Amino acid sequence: MRLSYRMLRRSQFAGRPVQAVIPPLVMIATLIIMLASVSTNAGAEVLAPASAINKAGMQRMLTQRIVKSYLLIGQDVAASKAQGQLDESVALFEENLGALEDFSPTPEITASLQDIRREWNRFRQLAIAIPEHREALNVIEGGSRLLGLCEENVELFETYSGGKKGELINLSGRQRMLSQRIGMLYVAKSWRVAGEMLDKEFEQALGDFDRALMVLTQSSLNTGEINQALSEVVAQWKFSRSGFEMVESGRYVPFVIQVTTESMLKKMDKIAGLYVSIE
Repeated sequence: MRLSYRMLRRSQFAGRPVQAVIPPLVMIATLIIMLASVSTNAGAEVLAPASAINKAGMQRMLTQRIVKSYLLIGQDVAASKAQGQLDESVALFEENLGALEDFSPTPEITASLQDIRREWNRFRQLAIAIPEHREALNVIEGGSRLLGLCEENVELFETYSGGKKGELINLSGRQRMLSQRIGMLYVAKSWRVAGEMLDKEFEQALGDFDRALMVLTQSSLNTGEINQALSEVVAQWKFSRSGFEMVESGRYVPFVIQVTTESMLKKMDKIAGLYVSIE
């Protein structure tokens, strides 16, 4: 939260020695407050349109990472690590939402962020509760609703920014989300969560990741560093695909998928950042 402080006024004390008006301890306290104000304002992030797209895109990913962590804790799969990731993701979503609300450049984006805020307040209560199998589908559906609102928000930021660069930031950022959505749906299936659409959504997420990866690798805006990073993702994706397809035989390895999707997330997060840096 940003803090602001009022400037000291001379008013009726003009012409009188400051020491006669402000006791030494008050002077010290005032100096500390003023220094804190300078430090806080200097550290506050000022978003540019490209950074705003990236941050809004990260919100999509966090909705799915939160649900994935909830399901892993419920299954007692790497539960301690998953709890840390859940706590970190909840805190980061809140921080990012505040930054986007402060930056919001249009009435449409402001209205979108207000919708996200309302849904987030509802979803957060589900996500931070003790995981229970009977509540798993509710958490998945809540995360999907919030994801839909975040998708719309990123599109608004991309439209506001304009240009091919914003498109690539959005698309690469969406790959971060898909890495977590694929992992979340896999873990839901391994926990035998019953949902009519889970199988279809899992296949759709795999296909979406495939198609977007092809678009990114063919972009004329790619630098050598971006191409190298994408080649690493392509190699890992080919290897991981076989593991995702094992679900057809009823074999599940949620711990392995957790590690894999986190690695994919880090790689795609780096790539999204590289697109932000393109001049």
